[in-house]
Amino acid sequence: MATSRVVRAAVAGVVAVLALLPAAAPALAHVRTSDGWSQIRADGDRVGYRLGLEYEILARAIGMGADAIEAPDDGGRRAELDEHHDLIETYLAGRVLVFADEVECTMTLEESGVQQQPATDATAEDVPYAVLYLSYDCHGTASGRYVVDYSVFSGAGSDAVVDDHTTTVDYDLGGERGRVVLDGAHPRFSAGEQSFGDSALRSVGLGADRVLTGLDHALFVAALAVGATSLGRLARGVAAYAVTSSAGLLAAVAGWVSPPEQVVGALVALSVVYVAATNVVGPESRWRLPVVAAAGLLHGLAFAGELRFDDDLGWDLVTSYAGFNLGIELGTAALAAGLFALATAARRYAWFSLAHVVAAAAAVVTGLAWFLHRLL
Repeated sequence: MATSRVVRAAVAGVVAVLALLPAAAPALAHVRTSDGWSQIRADGDRVGYRLGLEYEILARAIGMGADAIEAPDDGGRRAELDEHHDLIETYLAGRVLVFADEVECTMTLEESGVQQQPATDATAEDVPYAVLYLSYDCHGTASGRYVVDYSVFSGAGSDAVVDDHTTTVDYDLGGERGRVVLDGAHPRFSAGEQSFGDSALRSVGLGADRVLTGLDHALFVAALAVGATSLGRLARGVAAYAVTSSAGLLAAVAGWVSPPEQVVGALVALSVVYVAATNVVGPESRWRLPVVAAAGLLHGLAFAGELRFDDDLGWDLVTSYAGFNLGIELGTAALAAGLFALATAARRYAWFSLAHVVAAAAAVVTGLAWFLHRLL
């Protein structure tokens, strides 16, 4: 009796499984994978990256539209890739990252092409691939440790049009050659070795460069230096700016805060307006030093946004951060000291007062223009 019940239960189970198979088939059939390839070569302070992705998957993932998805031939696909150049560049900039000694390299999409992937036993016909040529500016580094972080077609966002995506990487980075496969479970690899001395020196140069060539930062320091009525006031202002900008940079690099870049940039522009205006109407204001300190915090956050670091906390990151921050402070001090000396010498002449007012007005107008542009 017990045996017959067991047999009937087993038969019922088999029948239930067979009945559910048609319903489960669509879900099983939905699983789709996509393969690509990457060829990465370091050449001096630049990295060339040749990336191959299935054209249709790319078009769907980034929303190129029905015309692009249904392009009938390679000529039409090339035209669609050219038309959507900026969209493709923006998409890849956040998903194909290259770091040199913990500092993110700046990516540019140079050109695009199309080629047919030959059919295999698993494919009935040739598959069109978009071939994308990326160029990375690694800020003066010609060697060191490179990290590649790859997250194309991954995650739960609108670009997740496949269940799995892999890319086979052929690389020559940091004096190392090799091949590696990246996918959703293994999205990054590293090559080469970091020299702490070279990395620190390069980071110092990067920090100084950001102060001297970043127009908003340079104009703020210039207004601070020209408006200082004594060496003591200049020293206090520069010191307050240095301390708070270091704190802002550290908070952003460590991931403690992540304010919107648009808002930070707009407030940085307003800091230029404030210092330039008070140079004329109230250089002795008791609010000037606190505002300069607050502005330093904003400038530090902006520095972190302009030059992103890898998020793997370790001595490599500490070295790069410390060098970059030191470069910012050295660049700030050098610029402020030089302009203060020139302003002090020029104060002896009658034309200085008028020139000072005109320069302050120009800085105010420029800062307001930056503020409106960045906010809107």
